[in-house]
Amino acid sequence: MSPRTDLILTDNNLEEYERIDIESKQYNDLLKIYEFAMLQVQNSILSIKDRLNAIYGYNIIEKVDARVKSKDSIINKMKKKNIEFSYNALVDNIKDIAGVRIICPLKEDILFIKQIIDNMPNIKVIEEKDYIDNPKKSGYSAYHLIVETPVTINTETVIIKVEIQIRTVAMDFWSEMEHSIRYKSKNQISKIDSKKLTWYAKALEKLQAKVIKLYRKNEKDSLLNY
Repeated sequence: MSPRTDLILTDNNLEEYERIDIESKQYNDLLKIYEFAMLQVQNSILSIKDRLNAIYGYNIIEKVDARVKSKDSIINKMKKKNIEFSYNALVDNIKDIAGVRIICPLKEDILFIKQIIDNMPNIKVIEEKDYIDNPKKSGYSAYHLIVETPVTINTETVIIKVEIQIRTVAMDFWSEMEHSIRYKSKNQISKIDSKKLTWYAKALEKLQAKVIKLYRKNEKDSLLNY
């Protein structure tokens, strides 16, 4: 008999049947639970996006994307990190199976959004990584949060981890371009090209910041004169 998916997430005594079978219904059911958690967090962020837009008259959050890692991506990450090929190890160690990405116009918007997330019901921040003040060597920049959110499955509630990435449009541009270049070349991007991308992204961010600040100033002036 296959073990129940909810038990995988709540019971640590599953050694006799915890080895991962990526083609099994059990594994697919597990990913569905992460998808529920992802959609739950995404919908909460979208609700905030609409409220902020209504209050300020412009988008503090431009876009909210979400995804669940593919089976291959999960397994490759477990191999890369030398994680035991079991359900318990997967749940305990792979924290970005479900991911939500928030794109905002300005760098200063990121901390504001993060503070809102800190106070959201049904979302508990358990880990933070600041790649804005401390960007990766590659030039990657963003603010990462690992949060926990409760998901109810067949009357039982389990706590699921979801990764939230908060980026500016320029940071997202850098990440997407760097990933695209690396994927197409199937090699590490050169240091020179990485520096170029970083410079272009920073230049784009500065230009965008000036435009957005001018737009927001005009919006505030319009409201004051209304």
